[in-house]
Amino acid sequence: EVGKRLADWDGRLSVAAVNGPSVVVVSGDADALDELLAACEADDVRARRIAVDYASHCAHVEAIEDVLLSDLAGIAPQASSVPFYSTVTGSVLDTSSLDAGYW
Repeated sequence: EVGKRLADWDGRLSVAAVNGPSVVVVSGDADALDELLAACEADDVRARRIAVDYASHCAHVEAIEDVLLSDLAGIAPQASSVPFYSTVTGSVLDTSSLDAGYW
């Protein structure tokens, strides 16, 4: 349902995370997000903006990918003491494999 709604913004918005059957995070251009929020309100769809400084999990990250890979290259992943669930697959991930390329 969210994917169909985002089609109106032609790649300016992306599904950033699916946190549950009715909890989806959308990321992208700020003006497109404003328009999406207004459309959701008009359709009585519950939606709200999350206060963040950047648009993650979308095309915006691609513009800084090389810098991120360089800055995060020294990270040494460790095993988590609690289950870490992927927002992509919904399955538990082994956090000891989450290197710079993952983030």
